[in-house]
Amino acid sequence: MKAVTSKQMRELDRAAIEDLHIPSLVLMENAGRGAAEILMSTLKGVASPAVLVLCGPGNNGGDGYVLARHCANAGGRVFVASTVPASALTGDCARNRAAAEAMGVPVRLVSDPAGAVALFSSMGHLDAVVDALLGTGSRPGLDPVMAALVEQANQRLTFRLAVDLPTGVDADTGTVTGPAFMAHATATCGLPKIGMYLFPGYECCGAIHVVDISMPRQLLAGAAGVTLLGSPGTVPAMPPRPANVHKNRMGHVLVIAGSPGKAGAAVLVGRAALRTGAGLCTLACHSGCRANLEGLVPDLMVEGLTMDSRPDEEMSAMVRGKNAIVVGPGLGTCNEARDLFQWAFASSQLPVVGDADIFTAFAGDMGRMKRPGPWPTIITPHPGEMSRLTGMTVEAVQKDRIPVAQRVACELGMTVVLKGAHSVIASPDGRTALSVNGTPALAKAGSGDVLAGVLGALLGMGLPAHEAACLGVYLHARSGELAAARLGVHGVMASDLVETVPAAAKEIS
Repeated sequence: MKAVTSKQMRELDRAAIEDLHIPSLVLMENAGRGAAEILMSTLKGVASPAVLVLCGPGNNGGDGYVLARHCANAGGRVFVASTVPASALTGDCARNRAAAEAMGVPVRLVSDPAGAVALFSSMGHLDAVVDALLGTGSRPGLDPVMAALVEQANQRLTFRLAVDLPTGVDADTGTVTGPAFMAHATATCGLPKIGMYLFPGYECCGAIHVVDISMPRQLLAGAAGVTLLGSPGTVPAMPPRPANVHKNRMGHVLVIAGSPGKAGAAVLVGRAALRTGAGLCTLACHSGCRANLEGLVPDLMVEGLTMDSRPDEEMSAMVRGKNAIVVGPGLGTCNEARDLFQWAFASSQLPVVGDADIFTAFAGDMGRMKRPGPWPTIITPHPGEMSRLTGMTVEAVQKDRIPVAQRVACELGMTVVLKGAHSVIASPDGRTALSVNGTPALAKAGSGDVLAGVLGALLGMGLPAHEAACLGVYLHARSGELAAARLGVHGVMASDLVETVPAAAKEIS
């Protein structure tokens, strides 16, 4: 499934109405009815539930009037609070308000903040409050009346449903700068909106339900937007493993990582690569920690790096027979390490995963990461590393996570995984995906090293960069969920993630 911007959703609506001749009143009816079905299903154990619907002046308010009518028809005691008088409404919203009132649904005007307080004080017990104030037209910085209604609704210990999008959440960025409706569930119409999956907006949505408003399938299939990765069916398949395969056909990953004090990073990368399915993995680490790593994990081969200032001859020999490189974790930022980073990106001619210290090495000089050939490349910065790489503040990166990742992917000609909750995958051809699974358990040292190893294995097994990034990010997030289910969100270590990668991959297979 895709998530779209508010502009993209408006274009879908326009195409459905103008090009395919579907009456807008039909789309609104389907939206309101679908949301009503979600609400009444939630309240199915309540006899004659009391429902307050907050309606704004536009199409979202029209959805709310449809919902009110269907809930009343199903036996609910429904009340509507409108932020504008009937005379101020036009089009489909006006028609649906008139229909609701004709059915006997009471509508009360709330014209100032004091009226919002008085409304809720007079309501008595409520089983649900429905937000149909703004929908995708919502932007941070509500007018005083809507802000007061949202604040009063949030204080009620009752079920809260948002129609299309919680009021106060930006549909495109997930930004929340003032009061926002804190929904237990959101009935979003047609397609989800991108801001619903970006923090802090995601925390306002509760359980997300997509309402089928009978928008033609060809429109939805051809829509621009961001692919949502959240279940095995949303990600590429694991690379095939034929019955007669041998280790050299499943990829040999070279991990250029690890230095004294940070040797564990190389081990995490290497073990994750093998657990993902790589046939072979060699650690090329700082010579000062080679002796400690030799034999520590019998499955891994270990080479020492002289760390001289001219890596060409040493590394050219080391990459023979390899299928992918993971470079950066725990290697440091000394001049010799920077030479290795530069060599990996400029001279290796292999698929590369770049992580960790490379972003400090290339800080403020992002152009040095460009590769001279069309070799598959994935970089995996977290917001702080993206900040160093681009010169933007962390706050600016987080505010526009998707556009920032897309811009860097296009400038560098490589796939970018902007890590965080939820991770963004952007490729230079414009394809963009958003991971919507995961767990706070992943916020632990070494978690990113495991992801780098997973990605290196997938590139080494022959997956293209975008597909490898989507599958790898999903496997990493799902591994965190499986580990947290066993150990709790506080107790998971990065090494635990390595052990759950096979179970995550098995679900897909």
